[in-house]
Amino acid sequence: MGSSVSLDVGSLEFDYSKGEYFNNHSKLFMQSDYGVINTHMYEDELHEETGFSRTLGEVKLRLDLLGYKLKDIQTIYEKSILDFFEETFLELVSSEDFVKVVSAMNIDDLERISENPGSTFYNYLSEVVFKQNDFENAKEPILANSDDFFIFLDRLHPYAYMRLLAENPKNQHVKVMWRTQEIVEGRLVTKDKLHTGVDDEHKFLIITEGSSDLFIIKRAMTLLRPDVTDFFTYVDMKKHYPFTGTGSLYKFFQGLASIGMLNKCLFIFDNDAEGVEKYEKTAEIKAPKNLKVMKLPDLEEFSRFATEGPTGRHYADVNGKAVAIECFLDLSYKVSKEPVVRWSLYKSDMKTYHGALEEKEHYTKQFKKVKSIDDRYDFRKLNLLIDHIVDVCKS
Repeated sequence: MGSSVSLDVGSLEFDYSKGEYFNNHSKLFMQSDYGVINTHMYEDELHEETGFSRTLGEVKLRLDLLGYKLKDIQTIYEKSILDFFEETFLELVSSEDFVKVVSAMNIDDLERISENPGSTFYNYLSEVVFKQNDFENAKEPILANSDDFFIFLDRLHPYAYMRLLAENPKNQHVKVMWRTQEIVEGRLVTKDKLHTGVDDEHKFLIITEGSSDLFIIKRAMTLLRPDVTDFFTYVDMKKHYPFTGTGSLYKFFQGLASIGMLNKCLFIFDNDAEGVEKYEKTAEIKAPKNLKVMKLPDLEEFSRFATEGPTGRHYADVNGKAVAIECFLDLSYKVSKEPVVRWSLYKSDMKTYHGALEEKEHYTKQFKKVKSIDDRYDFRKLNLLIDHIVDVCKS
């Protein structure tokens, strides 16, 4: 018979293989996702099945980072539809409508179709999907070619199909299971070697101006996005590069762009006067798509910030002038004083002042004491920052 392995979403099978030549889907999971994924009774005994499991909602962001965003799937659809069929009216269905239709499907309904001989995919589309949603442009060509539509879904990469289903909130709870018990028991692979994780091709190297930036981003990612921490690695410019700062970050980007660096990299500049200046220069460099650059995002909270200068204390918009990564920390955590930016120099070429948050080290020190997201620490700004970093990586 041979040992089998499958990738299932609920009771729907998305990939199946036998023997040693199996598709490794460990990139969808963390090592900690391994365990008992199913139980059943057989001859009055409880049997446990082991493998990897997490919900489709938890897999969604991992699929985005693996290159299966909705935009990517639209491109796949446009390139593949005529490759799969010599002639089909599905070509009349736009990629946007295709994504919307599949995203409207409910996995519980699809499971009932597969279990009920009297149900058909056509009936499900006509009686459920198209009655609940407004897909006038797609309805006629899809229903007239429902067999082709079903075949196309069956041939679509399982990750693309899963990502579309993950867009539907009703599917978020469904378990994604990589059933690996048989190949482990058959000694085709050891449990330790089963999880190869995210390959280098899909990892992102985060490069920042200094070690403080690196620490804060890495720690925030661990606390706020633990499900995708394995997608990110970090370069400490202080440790691996003789100089730090905006100028060195700019030169490092120049160097990697000139040699055609193949790994995915994200360079992050401060959102102060010097950082914005170098960010804009860096963004103009002709570089491969895998080299990305961003500055710390503008926030409404920074539009009226206490500042100190030659004329005393005033409230000013410090976006683009004095926002370092420490500004995204909880500046009120175990602190009674109001946070203050001190202006230091005037950038005549940019016609703006450059400033810095005072007592940055103190705010970082307080953040180091935070052990979990339940420590009464305000993570709002850090959440926005991490969202922005992930969005740039996905783009």
